[in-house]
Amino acid sequence: MIPMDYDYAIKVHIMHELFNYWTLLDALPHLRSQTRLLNANTEWIIWCQQNTNVSSLRALLDQLNRQDAQEMAYFGHALYDAEATIVHHFAHYKNPTWFPYPMLSSGVVFTGVLLRRLAELVAANPQNVTRHSEFAIDAAHELARFIFDNLAPSLPNKHDDEDDDDDDSSRNSVEKDLLQCRIILKSAAYICPSANLSPAWSGEFELPRETPKLKPKPVSCMLHATPETAAGNVEHCVHTTGSHIYFAIKTCAKFHKERVPIIERTWAQDARQRKYYSDVADASIPTISTGIPNVATGHCAKTLAILQLSLKDIRQSTDIRWLMLVDDDTLLSVPRLAALLSCYNHTDHIYLGERYGYRLYAPDGFNYHTGGAGIVLSVPLVRLIVEHCSCPSPSAPDDMILGYCLQTLGVPALHTSAFHQARPQDYAADVLQLNAPISFHKYVQTTPEHTYKRWLGGQPLNNATIHHVSGKDQQAIPIPLSGQGLLQLANVPTGLDGSTKHLDL
Repeated sequence: MIPMDYDYAIKVHIMHELFNYWTLLDALPHLRSQTRLLNANTEWIIWCQQNTNVSSLRALLDQLNRQDAQEMAYFGHALYDAEATIVHHFAHYKNPTWFPYPMLSSGVVFTGVLLRRLAELVAANPQNVTRHSEFAIDAAHELARFIFDNLAPSLPNKHDDEDDDDDDSSRNSVEKDLLQCRIILKSAAYICPSANLSPAWSGEFELPRETPKLKPKPVSCMLHATPETAAGNVEHCVHTTGSHIYFAIKTCAKFHKERVPIIERTWAQDARQRKYYSDVADASIPTISTGIPNVATGHCAKTLAILQLSLKDIRQSTDIRWLMLVDDDTLLSVPRLAALLSCYNHTDHIYLGERYGYRLYAPDGFNYHTGGAGIVLSVPLVRLIVEHCSCPSPSAPDDMILGYCLQTLGVPALHTSAFHQARPQDYAADVLQLNAPISFHKYVQTTPEHTYKRWLGGQPLNNATIHHVSGKDQQAIPIPLSGQGLLQLANVPTGLDGSTKHLDL
């Protein structure tokens, strides 16, 4: 507890020491029962991440003193989608540009009234509250959408997600009605995307296309985001280059001519230790056959075959510390990746990537790293996976099964915001500018060479000739779906056996 001149008693809670939730929405039921954070006297809750900076606590308290603590409201640096995006479950797909959601790393300020109501709602009616997906992808957007859907009366007429033939003016009218009838994020000038940037004006949120009614006021940043640092031991970093990383690239015959040349023109020049694993052997690239037929989704058996083949290959080199599993439509900055990995202990069991969650509200929920962004594994962890993980079916979702197996083995999913499952246009510019991106996924409606140069700091090659270390001496290894020494993954959550739909971006 920190004494201050104001009539506030300030308590600081280190949330990951209390419970392992990275989404506020799923942590809500526990905030009251485990921390007593939401007692009746709590007026303000400030949710921070590890890279949130409080520039001036006194100035922040003075600001809160001028705000209404009895209003159901929350404040932050507002982000907006330029177009409907899969990482936000295509929310408000007809026009997503009006919907604000907070930049979590800048900090978010909640009134106690709002957070207590949210906690009560989730705890009392877990089955009746609106959840648009069992997947947790962007905790900020999902929280804002949950508040919007569950803590305000519905409009008597149609919602913006319904099919209709209204023109733009009618749709804008509906959006303005929504702003009046629903709880949405209020943009606060004292909460900034970085130390030197603040919103143009303070006050409540207005549609971004409208002209502000008030002239911009210079407002000091009291909360702001800072670039992330490696979660490893920064005091004992080890020089790491692309030569220390083995890149296992997952492809298939139909993409050999379409996607592989893009990799060779871009990040392959920095990835000497790279191998293409496919359903067929193609000497012109070359690719290595996994012996596993290609399937439309999932690829669990194929991925485990790749890890076995890769581990056999890695044993022939003493320099390789890491394995990165990537898709053939993933773009990378290898130098940035090497710099990030330099401060992680490659002799430990390290599982690093862009963290997603599945059914985090339920006892069988778990975290996993999404495959398109790239998954980094320390070599000791690759051995552990090969020895203990198995597939419930060949077409089970590989990234999810991997995450579920590693959670069972007690290996945490370490998150980095520099990895991206989608394209640059699927993320807010403020988010991309805070941390230098390391990966993007999907070539559709993009120019990959432009993405590589603009966002990943690379220089594409012209008419690159495909050449790298041959994998002709490697042979396919039959991958058992289960067997001695492999985890049987009992009680696998619904949807992970390959029999139902799963998230495959």
